[in-house]
Amino acid sequence: MKQQKILKKSVFVIVYVAVVMACILLDQLTKLWIFDGLLQGTKGNSVDVLGKFLRFYAVYNEGAAFGIGQSEGANVVFFLVTVLGLPLFGWLLWRSRTRSVWGQVGFAFIIGGTIGNAIDRAYVANETHQFFAGKVRDFISFSIFPPVFNVADSFLVVGVALAILAIVFFDFDSLWAVSKQEKAEKAMAVANEVNVVANAETNQTTNEEQPQTDETNQTTCEKQPQNDGVSNQTEVGNEEN
Repeated sequence: MKQQKILKKSVFVIVYVAVVMACILLDQLTKLWIFDGLLQGTKGNSVDVLGKFLRFYAVYNEGAAFGIGQSEGANVVFFLVTVLGLPLFGWLLWRSRTRSVWGQVGFAFIIGGTIGNAIDRAYVANETHQFFAGKVRDFISFSIFPPVFNVADSFLVVGVALAILAIVFFDFDSLWAVSKQEKAEKAMAVANEVNVVANAETNQTTNEEQPQTDETNQTTCEKQPQNDGVSNQTEVGNEEN
């Protein structure tokens, strides 16, 4: 397996803080330029980009990504998810330093997307003035994909996909790598067991052949004195002649 290059801690922090900041800036700038500027921040305003296939359509989303989870008390849920989720994602990002870049980029995208939408929930269109009860600015609309979303949502989805790929396939301790190692260990164990059985059978065959060899040697030894007697008698007869 190819050796994974591990960034120094300081370099790792600088690189992925920059990635997270880039995600947040890209999300907030597109909301500022497109939602607040081009669409004038007015719900329902739209501009065709690629005909009806892709258009910018202004929507204030009170739920999660793609408009999911719009309900009373959602502000408390989203605040708790953000407060609890960000430290977890930060730890997973730091843990991925010794693993594949897929997971590193994935968790950085998740953090950036989470913060991007959290900024909207804290400050945007908070008409009730309740804590964390703002609305998320969504504006990207595809004709083949009904939910309207934003750049932060895109980072969240791509980040989750990359993180899953890392955990399942690309990390050195991924599910696939662990499964492959377990199969290799089982195959080696079976091979060792076969070798042990083969060696035992070979030793048993050798032990069975050993008595036959001893009997042959014994018979040879018994015949040897007779041959010696015949030889001696022949020598005596020759001397008498």
